[in-house]
Parts: sequence; structure tokens; C-alpha cells
Amino acid sequence: MNFHSKLFVSLGFFFLSSTPKYAVGMEVGILGYELFLKETNTRDTFHPPGWDLQMSGNGQAFQKVSYLNRVSGESMFVGLSDKNKKNNFVWDLDIKLTTGKETGLKPFYLGKNNYIGFETSKFLIGVGRREHLFRPKSFQTSFDGGEGIFLEFLPEKNLTLQFFLWDRYSGSLLFEKDKFRNVLQNPTEPKVGLLEEPLINESSRNHHRRHAFGLLYGDYFKLRMGIQYIEFGTWGRYGKDSPRETKNSGADGDSLLNGNFGLGFDADIFEVQMDFLWAKGNDRTNSKIASRPGSIPISGEAVQLGAELRLGDFLVRSSHFLSDRDETNNKNQIIREGYVSFGSHPAQTPYLSQIFRIFPSAAVTESGFERNFSLQEGRCFGYLNELVLKFTYHQFVAKVVGAYFLPYKVDHPSDGRISFQKRDFENIFIGEGVMELSLNEDSSFEIGIGVSKLFLPESLAIKSNFGYVFGRIQI
Repeated sequence: MNFHSKLFVSLGFFFLSSTPKYAVGMEVGILGYELFLKETNTRDTFHPPGWDLQMSGNGQAFQKVSYLNRVSGESMFVGLSDKNKKNNFVWDLDIKLTTGKETGLKPFYLGKNNYIGFETSKFLIGVGRREHLFRPKSFQTSFDGGEGIFLEFLPEKNLTLQFFLWDRYSGSLLFEKDKFRNVLQNPTEPKVGLLEEPLINESSRNHHRRHAFGLLYGDYFKLRMGIQYIEFGTWGRYGKDSPRETKNSGADGDSLLNGNFGLGFDADIFEVQMDFLWAKGNDRTNSKIASRPGSIPISGEAVQLGAELRLGDFLVRSSHFLSDRDETNNKNQIIREGYVSFGSHPAQTPYLSQIFRIFPSAAVTESGFERNFSLQEGRCFGYLNELVLKFTYHQFVAKVVGAYFLPYKVDHPSDGRISFQKRDFENIFIGEGVMELSLNEDSSFEIGIGVSKLFLPESLAIKSNFGYVFGRIQI
């Protein structure tokens, strides 16, 4: 397998200051990848409609060639980062400028925090991106954050209150979760999927206003709780699917309230995380998929569980996500929609989180509110599991990650509840195994290689392998 790589050139900048300790950090990195993707002819075609690549037109292309492109590529970014304080003025900056659309990336990516603000011992007001500290922590790489104006209060030790007064929500994209996003390109216009409207242009990455409040309390034992509210307006494929309301106001009034309540315990050698998530809202629509024309209520729940064990140089972490589903009648029309998530994809394996990007529930992404039962860009209810095994020896790190997604059935009546019964899930699955080997020197240097293998049932007739190299050095 040939790996193409390119050097990332990073520039350093300095704030106007009389001393050099306020210098912005400099970073140099490398990244390259190659994808093998093949569809094989099979007589076993008993799988649900949409659970192949036919939605994007790729399915027919696979039947005509032995491999789809054998895609390889590279990207480039210029990064700057710094975290410091001068008097009461505080900043936490982390941004990457990329080569842009020709590499399938956004022009820039913010880190988990990228803000400036004014801070006292009990209070912080800032502008920029700030991580939601109250969101679930079961998955290692899950993330959500606000981009706008925020307030933080620390009324007592180990208690943090966050208020996001205005958040220009953009899907909480991170470079680490988007760098392989456009490896698999869509050669033709998408087709209509199961129970869904046509997909919107993937390159259209809009923003919309969101408000949030949350609290985090504790030290070793933590309690977290939060709520987030958004009105979609004209944003997303469902923003204007009720013509009567759209004619009067330009949008049909869809809105969503999302919340979470969680507990966590982090000791020296082990960690346990548990979260209950819920969503309430309204999806105005005249679509035939609705049991009552005019509106579909959103009322969903999900649970997340995570456990980590650290024994010397070894780390084992197991993470789980299980959502509810749409409540449907005998005509397969929707009575009530299930759970809707915010933030980045919870998993960290390339196929599930980026190349196919299958969320384990409906989701509000950078493209708005999405529900889509398909292999590519799926937003489908089900069970997601991730297992991480990691070994560290001095600067050497070996990591193996396995991920597994099992979707609910969508072709029969459903009570809409969370289910643990095998009969309520499809007889197909999406699995992935990743191995990474790297050398690390604290946080200043890293270089490594990774390979990933996709596991699908024979009925889907798709085989694929993915490889990548990566590295960085901070000066």
C-alpha cells in the first residue's frame, strides 16, 4: 500500500507584549492516506433498502470497476495555539488553517477551545468557542461546544456553571474528526432514501443560533447536567417542508430542546461514566411519512455508558451508546420521532466517524437536523459500541480500537422505546477495527501509522481497507 504524505507548515505569531512568554505555539505536522473500496457481486441481497451505497449513486459505479479509485491524498494546515493570561485578560487559542475545498476540508478548524475573555477568581466572560463541560464523557473523543458569547461562574470549589448566551452552532467540527470526511466522494446526485427527503448538498455547511446552560460539580465523583435549545429556521433539509408555515415566515418553525444528566467517577486506576440523554421538540411537516399531517413531535431518549481501566502501561476502555427510535404505526408512518443529538460523532474510528459518518441517532450536524437510514451519512437509531486497547512503553504507543454499530429495524411498527431485544434490530451491522503505532514525546512530538479494516455482512457486498500516516512537532 502506498502512503502519500505532505509536510504541514506552521507559522508562529506573537501577541503585542514586552516579554516572549506570550508567544503563540508553533506546530509542524504530516498527514497522508489511501483507501481501497470494492463492491462484490453477491446473490445474497436481503438487506434493507438504503443500506448500501445506492443512495449516492456509488453502488452502480462499484459494479463496473474492481476498485473505486483506490483513493489517496494529503492535506495541509497552518496552525497556531496558545493558552495564557495577562492581568485579568485570558486567552485560549487553537486554530488550524487548511488548504480548503480542493482537499475536501473546511478553510479552518477551531480546537475544543478558542476564545478570549475576562476572568476573575469567580467569573469568566468570553467570546469564541468554549467546550461544553457538562456534556457526556463516555466516549474518549466525543465533543460539543458553543461558538459565540459565554459566561462561567465558579461560586464554590468544584462547581462550574456555564451559560452560552449566543452560540452560532456549526456542528462542533474538529479537524481530528473531519480530516478524512471527503475521502469517499459522491460521483452523482443522491437518490431518495428510505423514509427520507433528498439529501442536501454536502458542501453546504450552514450555521444557526443555539442557547445552552450546564453545570459540573465534583472532583473524583462528578455530577453533570445541561440543556440546549435551538430553533432551526430555514436551516437543514426539514426547515421548509411544511409549505403553509414556510409561506408566511420563510420557515416552518422546527425547534429542539436537548438535555443530559450524568454521573462520573474517576479514580487512579479506573473511571466510570453514565449519562441519560433526552430530546423534546417539534418537526412541522406535510410529508407522507407523518401519521398526522402538519407536525411530528420529537420525544426521544438515549443512554451512554463508559468504563476505563488503567494498569501501569495498559489502558482498556469500553464505551456504549443506545438510543430509542421513531414510534411508527402499521403503515410505517411516524407518530413520534426519536432522540436527536448535538455535537461531533462519538466514535473515533475513520469509517464510522468520518468516511461513512454514521451517527447512532438522528442528529443536528453542520447541515442542520438530519434523519437518514443509509450506509453513507447515516443518522439512524441504534446501538454503538467502542473498545479501546492501549499500551505505552516510554515514547512508544500501540493502540487498537474496535467499533460496532447495530441499527434498529425500520420496516415494521415500533413503540419507539429503547430496546434490548435482538428482534428489534436489523440483521446487518457495521464494524471496524483500527491499529495505530506511534512515537510520542509528551505533547510536543508525534509520528505514527494507522490501518483500518471495515467489517460488513456479505449481503452488503462491500470490502474496504484504509491506511494513513500522521505526525506533528511543536516548537
